[in-house]
Amino acid sequence: MDPQISCLANELSNSIETILNPSSSQNDRQIAHKICEEFKDSSPYCVPVGLVLADKSYKPVVRHFGLQLLEHAIKFRWIDMKTEEKEYLKTNALQFMANGTLGILEEEFHIKDAVARITVELAKREWPQLWPSLQEDLFKLCQMGETQTELVLKVYLRLVEDAVLLQTIPHQRRREIMLGLTANMKDLFEMFVQFLRLHTNLADENLTSDPQKSKAHLRVSEAVLYTLAGYLDWVSMNLIFTNNSVLLQMLCLLLGNSSLQLLAAECLLTIVGRKGKVEERKPLLVLFSDEAMKIILSTAAAAEKSSAHDEYYYLFLKKLCLVLTDLGKQVCALWGVVPDCKQPPNFAMYLEALMAFTQHPSQILSSYTQSVWQAFMRHEFISKDPILLSFIPKLFETSTKILLKVGFPSKDNSPSCDYSRQDFDSDEDFSAFFSRYRAEVADMVRQAVLLQPELAFNFAKQWLETTICKPIDTGTEHGVMCNLSSPSFLEWDAMTLFIESVMSRIAMTDYSPDPNMGVALLKSALAYQSQDPLILSSLLSCLSALVVFLRNSTETIPAVLEKIFSGVTFAFPGQNKSNRSRSVKNVRQHACSMLVTICKTQTDLIFPVFDELYQYIKNISTDVEQLSQMEKCILIEALILVCNRFNNYEKQSSFLEEILQPAKELWLSEQFQQAFSGSDKWMSYIGLDQAPREPSSEDTCGINRSHIAYCINMMMAVLKRSKWPEDPQVAENGGFVLMKRDDGSVILKNPATVHVSRMLENLLLFMKSMNGSWHPAMLQRRHPELEKSFDLVENEKYAILGIPMPCVDNTSSPVCKNPVTRIQNFLTTMHDYGCHILGNAGQCLGYEFYAIPNLPQSILSTVFTNLDYLPDYRIKPFIRVILKPFIVNCPKDLYSVAVIPLLEFVCPYFYQKLNSKWQQINQRLSEDGVEDNMEAQEILEDQLARQLTREYIDLLGIIFHKLKQDPVPDDVKMDDAENIPVTQKEEAMTDLGQLCMRCESVYPSVMMCVFGALSWRDTIACNKSVPLCWSTVRQLVSTGHMTLDIASNFLCNVIYGLQMHGQHEGPLALLLGLITQMYELLRPAFPDLSNVLLQVPNCTTSDIKDLDAKVLQTASQKQIMNDKKRREAFKKILSDVIGKNLGQQFKKESQYKDLPPIFRIRPPKSTSVLEQREGASGLCELFNPTDD
Repeated sequence: MDPQISCLANELSNSIETILNPSSSQNDRQIAHKICEEFKDSSPYCVPVGLVLADKSYKPVVRHFGLQLLEHAIKFRWIDMKTEEKEYLKTNALQFMANGTLGILEEEFHIKDAVARITVELAKREWPQLWPSLQEDLFKLCQMGETQTELVLKVYLRLVEDAVLLQTIPHQRRREIMLGLTANMKDLFEMFVQFLRLHTNLADENLTSDPQKSKAHLRVSEAVLYTLAGYLDWVSMNLIFTNNSVLLQMLCLLLGNSSLQLLAAECLLTIVGRKGKVEERKPLLVLFSDEAMKIILSTAAAAEKSSAHDEYYYLFLKKLCLVLTDLGKQVCALWGVVPDCKQPPNFAMYLEALMAFTQHPSQILSSYTQSVWQAFMRHEFISKDPILLSFIPKLFETSTKILLKVGFPSKDNSPSCDYSRQDFDSDEDFSAFFSRYRAEVADMVRQAVLLQPELAFNFAKQWLETTICKPIDTGTEHGVMCNLSSPSFLEWDAMTLFIESVMSRIAMTDYSPDPNMGVALLKSALAYQSQDPLILSSLLSCLSALVVFLRNSTETIPAVLEKIFSGVTFAFPGQNKSNRSRSVKNVRQHACSMLVTICKTQTDLIFPVFDELYQYIKNISTDVEQLSQMEKCILIEALILVCNRFNNYEKQSSFLEEILQPAKELWLSEQFQQAFSGSDKWMSYIGLDQAPREPSSEDTCGINRSHIAYCINMMMAVLKRSKWPEDPQVAENGGFVLMKRDDGSVILKNPATVHVSRMLENLLLFMKSMNGSWHPAMLQRRHPELEKSFDLVENEKYAILGIPMPCVDNTSSPVCKNPVTRIQNFLTTMHDYGCHILGNAGQCLGYEFYAIPNLPQSILSTVFTNLDYLPDYRIKPFIRVILKPFIVNCPKDLYSVAVIPLLEFVCPYFYQKLNSKWQQINQRLSEDGVEDNMEAQEILEDQLARQLTREYIDLLGIIFHKLKQDPVPDDVKMDDAENIPVTQKEEAMTDLGQLCMRCESVYPSVMMCVFGALSWRDTIACNKSVPLCWSTVRQLVSTGHMTLDIASNFLCNVIYGLQMHGQHEGPLALLLGLITQMYELLRPAFPDLSNVLLQVPNCTTSDIKDLDAKVLQTASQKQIMNDKKRREAFKKILSDVIGKNLGQQFKKESQYKDLPPIFRIRPPKSTSVLEQREGASGLCELFNPTDD
């Protein structure tokens, strides 16, 4: 050995050991690390030293570094290597695989992987053109033993991972490697299958005689399955099913092998989950054979015994369950679509297996099956299959158990808890999952009802009757009342959901339950008595589902109303408004809401008893300690819903005047007028400048807040429920017509308008005073103990940060918030309700509201004041709750007087605010480097800024485009380019959008905002802005307002967007599509626009000419050069500015050389009859026969 090589090898070996020695000093470790890195980057001896260090005589860490040196040299010095060096490396790579490692059971996994990677990196650069013998060489290695076979399999796996999965190879080389693989795929697959059969058999044969040899063969079998998993997802389906589907048979048999069953299940899952042509998937039905089904069932049963406490077997059960569910989806795709493909054999056995997983204590496993049951029941042919229909009773029976909310990881009240501890880290995570799971089960039940409605109704009836007869089980020895974990409540809760699901679908079927049976069921529920608030709340839900039977028994209406009002006034002795428990308050509010539901759905039945209902509500409202302000307002909502049935403007107006009178007197009183005249007086009126006090008769500020809440709740109730008749003729007969348009259409008036409009004036002053309280001078007036009352409430904070709310059972605890929390909730609720009133006013009050003189000016001078001081969580409702519905519901003929004046302020303001905010965010993130260093408060502010931005861009979307689903949903992944429309459609701009584009005080700030949003650090905002950018640019060009400076500025903004978001495939595709369309539209009119591109690094004049030749084409040329190629041309010219993620920014590019093209025999090009003869077409000669 060369002494210099030996010396370098020793130095590097010592350095590696120093780096990994825990007793080394930091300085020594840094020096050693520097030696290694400098050698790797600059030394010409990487290959010889790497070969020395990789020898088996060195420690594994040193050997691994030696192999890394070889890989590094291949990847980054390939172009400079001579042919002799490359051949030398190939020889040594194969030699390493032959005898460069320890035995298969002794060698470290990372060493094996590193050895395989050397051959893979060489293959990526040489095979198949310059290394045609590779596959033959690898096959020869396999003949040497288990150790070499495992390494060869790793080579095949890593090669296909780089070529197919990770796609880290240049496009041309990748194509060539894929051609090489596919050309030999049949032989490869046969080899894999042979290896799998051979080594599994040898492992079984040597299990007792030679356990070590058995383990070695088992290790090879594992390697085969890992490798197969890399190929099964993309190879031809015909290969998978060759030789009578022998691969599927072997994988099924391996499900019984405890060591290989998990890998075999993963391979099966990949196969049954394949997409593609439906007819190609027909051979999958072989898995419905007797042998396959019996194996699946037996292995599932065996694994189930250990799954509760053994993660391996539980994971295997999950894979097996997914195999069954994906197989079911394939059946749905094949049945009735592919000829001669109907009910598969052993379908009943399959459904039994699926049912076993549905009934499994693991709710995760059960959730996997729900989508399949629904798919079967929705399928045109499967839904009529007798075998499937025979399983519906079992599904109903099963749902009684799986709807129970049990399985919390912290509890032990169900076998599900053991599995939940493996699946979930906390009760909060489980609760979030269970909500989705329960919704899936309910959907499954609803779908089953449509198939067998009579059975579903009888089952619901039987469950309710059984539950009513059971004694209450609180689950504790001395418990008097149920809690959220009590067995009785869990059953009532599940049964309620089941009944609601059944009754919501019964009406959609041809089946009509026996009226007598339905009324009897309703009466049995009415007769049930309970003083347990949780049970009573569930009972009310059942009654709400069963009120459809009131039509068959109108004499039962008084009993139903009596039951509801017993819930409205429900309370324990000694309780009043201030100390009722949460569960009691929930019952009362539930009863109030139930009355609203009945009045809304069964108005005709309640209308005859309207007077008695009104009188009863008036009577119970006189007791100040009986109803809370919220309960009063909900009951008023119910009365308004029934009152709408009068279909008489005068009567409805008179009633609304009567119920609004107390609130109106308060709201318009001199006291309120004075309180709302300034922020300082408003703060004093509600107690913000005083020490917080507990509720009492002496707490005048608390009483003031209560009065304000009552008035605003009453306004909300009236606006929400008061309506004109839907039938135009009925509306005209009832006096609801305000005016008739020239085209014959009528404008209707709401009976609430005349009463609410006067109250709206004070509401605007109230909102102005509330906004003013955020002024720094006003904040100084706050009492120090009330500073936190202006903060974001906890539940909203949790929602914004994506943190699930803590799971706490506080049903029995009284709702006693501390005074600061009370004020905080008051401020938040009143701000939100005020916004809702203004937002709903347009829809509810209609034309009269928008025609109020100086309406936009009044809103701007009150609601939109002091915006600079308001936090984002207070401003967001202005956009979402006020502006969006205000604009959507505005009549077109009032756009110019009602909407444009608002936008003249809103658009410039929000552009300046958002632009400034994003400059700060971008600067902070640029300085900090990564978002992980942000504090919780910074994260909250960052998320609020993102939400505010998206809300505003959504608002612009409503203004300029039709109200519809977002073109790019919020939940589209940043790298999900497939689901995003790349080229913007020629979407028509709304009348309001065109009006805005003609208004010079509106459109500049709109366009600067949407183009600025392209480079803000929020991909969703960028995605939402792209369609707006294109439509506004087109409109600006059509109106003749586009100039070179504007065009250049907008083009720069798109390039900034590519720099910011180019690392994500989705935004990259959208932005490339946008810049291509803009350049194509603007370049002919502004030739100097190309100067913008010339500022891009490494972009030359010749590049611009090439780009113009590709992009600026005639219509016929465009058919040749498709959109994708034109975008690729832009991508190439802007490659130096398109953003990359942090991991790619400083990445050293691997080196590749172009290889000679692979010779492929192409089929002869078919020629038409007209081209068969030279000089003249045969067709013409038919009509010109020659003399001979």
